[in-house]
Amino acid sequence: MILVFGTVCIDRVRRIPFLPESGGYVEIEEQFDVLGGEAANTANALNSWGVESELWGNSLGDGIEADTLRALLNAKGLANRVAATLITPPTPICDVLVTPNGERTMIGRGFAAMDPGVDPEGIRYVPGSWFVAEPNMRRAAHTAAWHAFEAGMKLYLMDYSDPESLPRGSYWQSSTDWFGTRNNTQKNVTWVQDWVAKTGSFAILSDGPNGFVAGSPEYPVRAYPPYPAPAVVDTTGAGDVFRAGMVYGLSQGWPIHRCLQFASAAGCLKCRALGATTDVPTIDEIERHIQQHASVTRQLS
Repeated sequence: MILVFGTVCIDRVRRIPFLPESGGYVEIEEQFDVLGGEAANTANALNSWGVESELWGNSLGDGIEADTLRALLNAKGLANRVAATLITPPTPICDVLVTPNGERTMIGRGFAAMDPGVDPEGIRYVPGSWFVAEPNMRRAAHTAAWHAFEAGMKLYLMDYSDPESLPRGSYWQSSTDWFGTRNNTQKNVTWVQDWVAKTGSFAILSDGPNGFVAGSPEYPVRAYPPYPAPAVVDTTGAGDVFRAGMVYGLSQGWPIHRCLQFASAAGCLKCRALGATTDVPTIDEIERHIQQHASVTRQLS
């Protein structure tokens, strides 16, 4: 069983031809609501691959927007389990502005109020299973990760910034949006080497189209190339699907290079459609992509 802890929200996707300058104007070409949030994106991918998982997220709030979010969860066959609702914060909504190059700008509402609404003491921690989290609900996320570790769960933590919150032997993932240096592979190799020395974790730092750097005390830190992506429509959720691919492979007992191949291919294929949860690649599609790009696959071995 995989326990996915973290953010569940509405992504209000808006396709626009360009980002306007300050004081400017742009016409929205397409708009729709989809299920979003790092935890929901990852749980949705795992669910689509037939993996038993539990989604423990923030309170969904009350009112029409909360009903919309519950309907989006139900449509994906997901149930959001909240340990305890200490307060009723507003429904978190993320406006995702997507331009023709597939890049996105995000503007959120309700995310700062999520943390006080969750009590991690009531979560069911299962020894020997996987605990997956990101720290948007900072207090709750760090407390939940510590409880999971004490219960004997295996940890896969994304974007955690405190080395002391990473038990040795855990898995860590982030991107150059938060750590390292964008478009500088050598600096990122050095950064990950230092991070691994501090934490003793298996660390992955992605740099979008430049691939990623990964390693651990047992696996020398090095740079890996990305799989070629189809026409990039929207990069939202690519890191979350990469994370799902890694946890999927680890839960199957695959060797680390096989997990990296699957995760990298899954993340790049996610970019072919608008919305983080609208078009998760199937296992067959991911495997075909790995086979079709044998030269990259060899470099990921």
